[in-house]
Amino acid sequence: MEKGGAGNLKLFFLLFLFGLSYITSAFALEFSLASSYNFGSKLFLMYNEREVINNSSFWTFDIGLLHLSDAFEFKASMVAKNDGVFNDPFSESYYAGFYFDFKEGSISLRNDNFSVTLGKTHLGDVVPSPYSLFISSVNIPRNTVDVSFDDGKFIYITRWTQLCELKFGTDEREKLKSSNYKVYALRIGNLRFGYEDITVYVGQTFNFEYFANPIPSFFIQYVNDAGRPYPEGVGETNYISGFFLDYTDIDRYYYAQVLVDDINMNRFIYPESYQNPDKIAWSIGLVQKTSIGTFSFYHAGATKYTFQPSAESGNQMFYGYTYYPYFIYTRDGKNVVLPFELLYAGYKYGENNLAFMVNYAPSFIPNFNANFEFVILGERSPVNPWNDRTTYLPGTHLLDDPVKEYRAIGTISYSESISRHLKFWASVSAGFIWNASTLVEVSSDNVRKPLLRPQEGNNLPFFSGNFGVSFSKSF
Repeated sequence: MEKGGAGNLKLFFLLFLFGLSYITSAFALEFSLASSYNFGSKLFLMYNEREVINNSSFWTFDIGLLHLSDAFEFKASMVAKNDGVFNDPFSESYYAGFYFDFKEGSISLRNDNFSVTLGKTHLGDVVPSPYSLFISSVNIPRNTVDVSFDDGKFIYITRWTQLCELKFGTDEREKLKSSNYKVYALRIGNLRFGYEDITVYVGQTFNFEYFANPIPSFFIQYVNDAGRPYPEGVGETNYISGFFLDYTDIDRYYYAQVLVDDINMNRFIYPESYQNPDKIAWSIGLVQKTSIGTFSFYHAGATKYTFQPSAESGNQMFYGYTYYPYFIYTRDGKNVVLPFELLYAGYKYGENNLAFMVNYAPSFIPNFNANFEFVILGERSPVNPWNDRTTYLPGTHLLDDPVKEYRAIGTISYSESISRHLKFWASVSAGFIWNASTLVEVSSDNVRKPLLRPQEGNNLPFFSGNFGVSFSKSF
């Protein structure tokens, strides 16, 4: 669905700075430094040949400062890597093959039930799950302004996130994309029930009304689009909504979450008319503590076309729920596929898949964790509407591809505090990928953007290891 307008962030920065003058809590600062070594397979090698991404081992260094009090929080951390996946003009000449990136840069104000956070950060979904649907569980820091209220009975969140602000290109709809996330929830005892929505808009950075107006975004879009008396808004906008239900107590956590990108109402109202696809995703999970440890199970899935932009006769719209309108970039003259887990802003596996995860943390081995994940993936096209067609296949589709990709990967991890300030950790992952997806160029529509399609016989073993040490000191 579509709409929007204009606005700026100056008001929020002024309010935030004004609020700082009322902070009187005690000062506390923590410094952290971490180093880790990674070897074997990595996420990028699931999507690229080794001649494209040839660093099978690399170092990571993290440095951070944290100030935390009841009323104020300050986070600043950066990471340096030499994994060779991104371009950097100074990496080889000045930084011994390393490049730098942001890990966290945010400040937060809290006052009892109310909080404001802004900066370059990743704030998660209201549902804490590896398969959360509205906000990805993968930590991708983006420019963010979040206002949250929780008095123990009612929860309200409104959050602006800048998905991208590209330097290249001439179409503002492709260069600028942002989202606004809202949550309305009730808490009754240990039970929470809530409504979530996401508005994705293009062509501008920030829309004041979607952020500040507490009315659900569907009605904001509907009223502004219809005109009272003249149509207003931001133009190309996609509205996504859904619900969650969860239960928490000292020994367990259960949840269910559903997301609706689009739904076929013609099956009920006009069954003789066209049948557009249902674009939906779902996620369920449970965490159960027992005398021998904590067991977890998670499952999620999404139908074909979910999170895609739309198109009419192959003329692209740009409001797909991804960070970028592309997933191919060039490094050292070679095309690199950005892993889709780093592309989707919502459910990390995107469309046309089923995912299952089990986890066990034994009570008799503290800080040990065992995990196994199985994922089934079909053809995926996050930036090209309707894949390589000019319109959708009628009806709803899920994994009806002739060839499907299967991933089965297990991970064990362990951490140990060596001293008050020093911590060690290690993890090993092993598995196999059958019919791994490969890049398919598309020239049969007007969009002409590629997709990924499972390739029969393209089987890949997966093995990776990681170990590291961290130091932290409070002042």
